Amino acid sequence: MPLHLDSPSEATEGGQFYDKLRFNAQGGVWIMKNMDGETRLNNGFKAIFDMENLETGWSKFNGTYVDFIADPSITKPAPRPADDGDNDNKWKRAFKVLAYSKDAFGGTLEFMHSARTVTGAFNELYAAYEKQAENGKVPVISVNADPTKKGDYYAPSWSLDKMVPRPDSIGSTAAAPPQEKKGADEEF
Repeated sequence: MPLHLDSPSEATEGGQFYDKLRFNAQGGVWIMKNMDGETRLNNGFKAIFDMENLETGWSKFNGTYVDFIADPSITKPAPRPADDGDNDNKWKRAFKVLAYSKDAFGGTLEFMHSARTVTGAFNELYAAYEKQAENGKVPVISVNADPTKKGDYYAPSWSLDKMVPRPDSIGSTAAAPPQEKKGADEEF
């Protein structure tokens, strides 16, 4: 009897790996992380955030990397995983979204976070997206280089500029008509 251990290789089936976009909530800085190292993004940037396909769930730093357990949907949270007794690395609510910018980071990055200052700011950004959401379009997000100080930590300072046709670079959805997708990749 086979063990069914084959892993998918298509991006739509979870086999795609992306470089990372990080926001340091303690220092208030944006960082692009890839195989060549880290690059600090000091001047702010504009990027398309794939809000239509964002994931929410539970995350925990395991000492080497971040574990992420996705919710069945953004409206139905997964049950909280059991903590292993490590008080510093408990499961926290998190989001994961793809960000695309040809100019700022040369393609698509994965942005994931669990810090309350960041998830709170992301909730506000998502509410703005919901008010403007259109079938087959994605939001252009302007990220200010000066984050908002919240107590001892920072929250991203960002806003939704406009909605644009989904670029092929971040994948497509069945709902997006092909003629609307043309040209979106050149904007960013």
